[in-house]
Amino acid sequence: MINPLKKMRPGTIRILYSSLSVIVLVLCVMNFMSVMVYNVQGSDECGWRQREVGKQGLLISDVIPEGVADKAGIKNGDILLKVNGFQFDNANRAQRIIDSIRTIGKVVYTIERNEKQFETEIEIVKNFDVFFISVFSLGFGFLIVGFIVVMTKPQGETQQLFGGFSLWTMFFFGLFNTRLDLQHFAQWQIFAVRSGLFTALIFSPAVFVRFFLYFPVRKQAFDNKWVTLSLYTASIINTLTILFRQQLVLPPFVGVLNSLLLIGSFTTGLGIFIHSYYSCVEQSRKKQLKPILIGSALGLAAFTYIFVVLLIKPFLFLQPIFLLPIALVISMPLAFGYSIFRYRLMDIDLIIKRSLIYGVITAALAAIYLLIVFGIGNLLSYFLGMENNQLMNAVAFISIALVFDPIKRRTQDWIDRSFYQERYNYQKALLEFSQELPRLMNLDQILDSMANRISVTMHVEKIAIVLCDEKEGCYSLTKNIPKHYSDFVQQKNGLIGLLQETKKPLSLALLDVEPDSVPLIQSDKEKILNSGIVLSVPMFIQDRLVGTINVGPKLSGKIYSQEDIDLLSTVASQAAIAIENARLHKSEIEKQKMEEQLEIARNIQQSLLPKSSPTFELLDIAGISIPALTVGGDYFDYIQLSPNKLLVVVADVSGKGMSAALYMSKIQGMIQLASHIYQTPRDMLIHVNRRLYDGIERKSFITMVLALFDLENNTVQICRAGHNKAIISTNNNLEHLNSRGIGLGLERGPIFEESLEEVQRQLQSDSIFFFYSDGLSEAMNEQQEQFGEDTICNLIKVNKKLPAKELQRSLIHSVQQFQGSAEQHDDITFVAVKYN
Repeated sequence: MINPLKKMRPGTIRILYSSLSVIVLVLCVMNFMSVMVYNVQGSDECGWRQREVGKQGLLISDVIPEGVADKAGIKNGDILLKVNGFQFDNANRAQRIIDSIRTIGKVVYTIERNEKQFETEIEIVKNFDVFFISVFSLGFGFLIVGFIVVMTKPQGETQQLFGGFSLWTMFFFGLFNTRLDLQHFAQWQIFAVRSGLFTALIFSPAVFVRFFLYFPVRKQAFDNKWVTLSLYTASIINTLTILFRQQLVLPPFVGVLNSLLLIGSFTTGLGIFIHSYYSCVEQSRKKQLKPILIGSALGLAAFTYIFVVLLIKPFLFLQPIFLLPIALVISMPLAFGYSIFRYRLMDIDLIIKRSLIYGVITAALAAIYLLIVFGIGNLLSYFLGMENNQLMNAVAFISIALVFDPIKRRTQDWIDRSFYQERYNYQKALLEFSQELPRLMNLDQILDSMANRISVTMHVEKIAIVLCDEKEGCYSLTKNIPKHYSDFVQQKNGLIGLLQETKKPLSLALLDVEPDSVPLIQSDKEKILNSGIVLSVPMFIQDRLVGTINVGPKLSGKIYSQEDIDLLSTVASQAAIAIENARLHKSEIEKQKMEEQLEIARNIQQSLLPKSSPTFELLDIAGISIPALTVGGDYFDYIQLSPNKLLVVVADVSGKGMSAALYMSKIQGMIQLASHIYQTPRDMLIHVNRRLYDGIERKSFITMVLALFDLENNTVQICRAGHNKAIISTNNNLEHLNSRGIGLGLERGPIFEESLEEVQRQLQSDSIFFFYSDGLSEAMNEQQEQFGEDTICNLIKVNKKLPAKELQRSLIHSVQQFQGSAEQHDDITFVAVKYN
């Protein structure tokens, strides 16, 4: 069936349910006043039976010994013809005549006995309707419990069904015996009550049965439309039979059958509940449902008793004492209320306000206090012989006040221990946890402390604390829960996503019986059900979800109260801060270790670079490498192959940082080896590329330029593999060395070798050879402007007369001035070689 409340807001549902509750209660109270006050049923303490068709009067039977009928001389077998001179054609009309007597009074019966008629005066007694007051209390009790349940959680499916069940129970039993008259009620009131009665007769029986098909375990019959249709069809037929019984002149047993079907629908629901309890309910839930089982059994027994007696000896009810067992039906709403509020059944929590208990205790103490004050004041006046005891009362007031102050404090402590022992323990545990947290900086220690505190304080065996991090993913610490059941996926429709969206604790206790009550993906639902988690509390730092505290059921079988949830929420808030601090502490330690390692790597890397420039009579050399990070991927080297030969190396590994530095150290060794095997820079690069290709990541590559200075032949051989073009200054002219070549590690052999071009130049006096990485030309200032190759060329042209070291200093100073406060984003490396 379609649920019209599903899309309504909680506030709208509360207003709607409150309005319906008021309407139902008003109609039922009107009927209650009629039945119990205005139109109390009269009794002559004997039974009436309908005579054969066509015969006038009612056959008298079951005369109660020493009853009013017996005292009036009426005997079994007499025929009642008239009441106060009025004839009647059925028992109902005769009863109305008797009921018209408002108080205890006498009526005149016209009796026929042995074909002779006589009149006798009989005193009518007014019976207390035990049956009606019992079933009215049954409905009223359910109305109160249902109202609290719906007001507490209006959008829950179970709560809505129970609320509807409670409304119809009140409606049905509150209007069960309608006796409104025009003397005390307006026409529209009578119409409203009778309309309500027939509405209740149609809908209530089906609602009774369907609720217990859903609670405590949802059965397939609840969703079967044919079962629902059959229930409502039977109710409609039964109601029409009741409505037109007199017009159709149906036999008396039909009326009994109508009543049996109506009450039977309620008892059928109780029977379904008892069957579900023993055959379908899990053992862990039986403790919560046992009070309802007992209440249902008592109610079923009470209704069964009524049925049996009604069928076997209906006139036994002429003596109200035999109706007292029906009062057991009141145990049903009491049992429901006890289970709901004691065990938070249906996920409902009712908290007795501390101020209420304090108020009651304080009022009692105040009364005792005043009694003692005035009592002592009067005693002092009596013994001292003073008629005016106001002075004595004042003395007593001051004296008792001094004594009562410590009593008040002790009373307050006693209230906390007696009525709020659990809260007292929670506060103590929370205080200890708060004091312990600042001392814990290790993440595992914090999680262990949380799990142990929750387990000991709340008596929970199953706990899973899940931490979520955008970079590292989810990590969990579990207790009596398999770890794979606590690994939840970080997505919108998962548990983590739902908690991130709602930002409040999520009850999962009814997930097994109401799978659609929580909008989760199926994989997370299965993990929750398999792990036994019944409550999930999020841990937030501002709006960022740090993790969740997931707990299983309490060992006591109690459902988590609002106070439990508040405690877990407080623990979650404090733990979230501690967890974040632990992460920051861990991150700081790791950062510090990394910095130390990087410093070591930097020292190692710097040790691999030339500590000084080589000394040649005809060459003036200066080189430098400034990494963007602690360690870099740029590299330069001088390799002296003979007294007259020097190999200058400048290289740039793609990227920067540790990985680039590792490749740099690797390439340095390869060049050192190749330079002593091969004669030309081109052959050296070919050899290095072959060795490097299989050991380098495909996303990485290395650019390099080699310059072999031969002072014996006054030549320089230059070969570049994808590196920046060398700048050459000769005869006041600057040029870029345009030679081909791709980077190392991009291709295994043929293409690399074909693209590689070696250039040879004669060394001329005062010529400058400048080799650099792109970190120099692409250095940026705060306006994101590049230093540029033109600037480099201009600086070389202006400072060409300076020694190589001074040229280097000038370049570094210019770059730093250009960058200003902008961060260096790439390694800066260059080597300047002047030929004199």
